[in-house]
Amino acid sequence: MKMRNYLREKINEKGYVIGAFVASCNPTNVEILAMNGMDFAILDMEHSPLGLETMVDMIRAGETYGMVSIPRVYTMETKLMRRILDVGAHGIMVPMVGNGSDAKYIMDAVKFPPLGLRGMNAGRGPRWGAYENYLSEANDALFTICQCETVEGLENIDKIAGTPGVDCVFIGTGDLSLDMGHPNDLKHPDVVEAIDKIRRTCEDAGVIPGIVTSTPEDAARRIKEGFKIVTIMNDLGMFKKQSLLQIEKVHELCDE
Repeated sequence: MKMRNYLREKINEKGYVIGAFVASCNPTNVEILAMNGMDFAILDMEHSPLGLETMVDMIRAGETYGMVSIPRVYTMETKLMRRILDVGAHGIMVPMVGNGSDAKYIMDAVKFPPLGLRGMNAGRGPRWGAYENYLSEANDALFTICQCETVEGLENIDKIAGTPGVDCVFIGTGDLSLDMGHPNDLKHPDVVEAIDKIRRTCEDAGVIPGIVTSTPEDAARRIKEGFKIVTIMNDLGMFKKQSLLQIEKVHELCDE
């Protein structure tokens, strides 16, 4: 068996990929998203109670239909990152990356020597030895995402994007706008310029720019701007919105 970087393959084939944050800790939701043709899912450990045993089932559910699963950790803790990769995640997303030292710290945790300091394992990650060239292929197959969502990260974006091994810098627009003093005001000139600066710096460094969106129109606009990795929903947010619409519609019909 040979390892593959499935997300890069999808980007090379289509020019961009669309995904979802999954905060429900529910493998069935991952399976449905994958069945519908979603390219990737961010399995959110930062803002949910998701644990490793459930995560493995979520990863498997996505793999059934060829969807890439990338856990987002809740802390910049190397033991957690390594365990996530050892159980077979296709990549990793780390929030609140503020500078080049943070990015190097992450690379040391997730990449094997000589690029990093990750230790060997014999579990699900290397498919219990089925990947014959696991050590030589794993670094290229792993998709590593650093989130830029603070003023510090914005000021050091060239150092973050320039760190060897970083595949993508993903903009968390909510936290970035909040830290800039313009909460959720993505039309504020300073926020617009910050987002554009991050995208341009990524392109100059040969790193893939990514961003969070919440509507199809917003996603299409960002893709046309040059973002190649775009999330379009959160599964719990979508469930909340759609269930509320159903409830309100029934009340409306009954009041006629």
